[in-house]
Parts: sequence; structure tokens; C-alpha cells
Amino acid sequence: MGNPMEREHYWLWLNNVKGIGLKKMRYLLDYFDKPQYVWEATYDELSDVKRLSEADKQAIISSKDAKKVMDYYVKLEKSGIHFCSAEHETYPINLKNIYDYPYGLYVKGQMDQDTPKIAIVGARKCTEYGKEVATFFGRELAKLGIVIVSGMARGIDTAAHRGALEGGGKTYAVLGCGVNICYPKENYTLMDSIYQHGALISEFPVNRSPKPGYFPLRNRIISGISDGILVVEAAEKSGSLITADQALEQGKDVFSVPGRITDKLSEGTNKLIKMGAKMVTKIDDILEEISVNFSNKKQKNSENITLGLAEIEKIVYSCLSLEPLFIDDLHRMTKIPLEELQLTLTKMEFKGVIKQLPNKYFIKKL
Repeated sequence: MGNPMEREHYWLWLNNVKGIGLKKMRYLLDYFDKPQYVWEATYDELSDVKRLSEADKQAIISSKDAKKVMDYYVKLEKSGIHFCSAEHETYPINLKNIYDYPYGLYVKGQMDQDTPKIAIVGARKCTEYGKEVATFFGRELAKLGIVIVSGMARGIDTAAHRGALEGGGKTYAVLGCGVNICYPKENYTLMDSIYQHGALISEFPVNRSPKPGYFPLRNRIISGISDGILVVEAAEKSGSLITADQALEQGKDVFSVPGRITDKLSEGTNKLIKMGAKMVTKIDDILEEISVNFSNKKQKNSENITLGLAEIEKIVYSCLSLEPLFIDDLHRMTKIPLEELQLTLTKMEFKGVIKQLPNKYFIKKL
């Protein structure tokens, strides 16, 4: 009887052999060409492959259980997780253009091949300003049909995903763990929403817990599947800059939101601009580069917003920005009596044009 395993089964098997990571897979495929031929290799033939340890060879030989592999493939599909090898038609075309692309991906949700994709990344410990900016760009780009890609980490990543969902668009989260593991744990609800309106993606097998070394690895996938990458806030040495550097190596557009020269979280973004990244202060700065047709879909600008405001509210609105402003400072700037100012701010917050932060700080809500 012939072996009933199919091409994707062999790929799934090879991606799950204990101790065989991306580099060792590359050695094996350089020698044997296909996963099926690795499966069919004898112990002596495996011994001809340099850099394989005795444990590696034993792991390959002992894991050859066709029924177990096929059952596992079916189990994944039943749980809503699709495994796609680099040869599969659903594998992201952009990703195959990077030199160290993963040989297999686990996907929960739906990926599109042709839709433009922008990655939004930045600091985990970001400012309220950074969150607001990431949410804004995620939301407005998603409204235009652009998929927002990020890593579901705390801070900027989370804000970008939420912005995309607010905009009614699609978003992909590339994880540094299995697609059935929620990290950080507080993003459980967000993770489910991403699955419903996009995809959870990982090169790591299901049940694989997150490790510090996995996050730099997943960053190349974030930039690899995207057409461009936007960095919102980043320290001078950070994972976001590594992602941006990988994007540059991959020939992708890199965008950066400028910040104050005194802020630590602006050091990275300002440095990127010095190095040639495009400075971004509005949506059009990105759209110009990725050539997306967005006619009649532009976001509401400040003039549109202020049309529905009373005169006193327009005065207050003109003093605010995305940088938090304390109520006492706003009082000094507008000369509006404090009690009246508090009432005005409450009305404006109810209208959804401003946002109150802790300790009586206010910002514009884009």
C-alpha cells in the first residue's frame, strides 16, 4: 500500500519534529529537496547531513507516524487552525520574498493575498499620545480597506489592532507563540475579535508558549507580509526598530511618526526619519507611497468636526491636541471660568470629539 500522506502532511510533520528549527530544516531541505524525501530518508542518509546531532536524527526517525500526523492535521482544521506550507496557495506571497521565510504558518482566521497591508508597531510602554496616534492610523487606514498588521503586544500594537476593528476593517496579529495561546493574557477579547475580523498568524506550533527569543523572529513576519511599516513610538534600541530595519532590508516602505526630541520614546522614530524613513503626520503621507485609491473616502478633518460645536467648544477644541493638557492650563489659555470649562469639556466628551485622561488631562479624539 502507498503512503496516504499528502504534501501538506509532510510539511506539518517536519515543522513539528522536536529540536528541528528553521536552520536545521533548511539544511535538510537543501540536501533532500522535499519534506517527503526527508521522511523517506534512512538513518544513514540523515547522517550525511551536516549539523544534525544524534538527537536530531533519532527525533526524525521516531516521529514517522503517518496516522498520527494526518490525525493532527485534521484536529487542527477542526479547531479552526489552518496549517499552510510555503508551497500552499494561501501562504502570503510577500513573505516568500524574504530570505529567511518560515516553511510553514499556522493561521486562525482568514488571510487575503491581494489586499494592501500596513504594519503598525511601537513601544509596549507607550504614552497616551502614542496610543491615540496608533488607534487613529489603524482606524483610518482600515476604513480605506487596508489590512493592519501588528504583534498584539501591549501598547502600540494593541492600539493599532483596536483602531482597525473600530474602523470596521481587517487586522492580522503575528504572534510569538502558538495561535491558541493568548499573550498578553488581558488581550483575550481582542484576540477573539482579530480572529473574527482577520487572522492570527504564527510560525510556532500550537500550544507553544511565548519566549523572549520568539518575538524578534516574529517581527520579520510582521514586516514580511506587509507592504509598509509605520513606527509610532520607539526607544533608540527597541524591537520596533529591529522590525523597521528588517523592513528596509526587505525593500519595504518605512514610515515614522516624529516626536519631541526630549522624549525617550521619540529617539527611535526620529532616528528612523534621519535615516530616510518617511515622516508621517497624516494618512495621506502613507497613501502617497502605497498608491491606494482613496478618493471620496478621506477621514474627517478638524473643520468637519468643529461644524457641530458651539463657539465656546470651538475655542476649547482649538487649544487641544494629541498631547495631554491639564485642565488648569486649558483654563489659563481660554480664560473660560473653571466651572463653565468643566461643563463644556463634559459636553465635548459626550459628543466624542475629546477624551479625558486620568487626573483631569484632556486630548483631542481623532
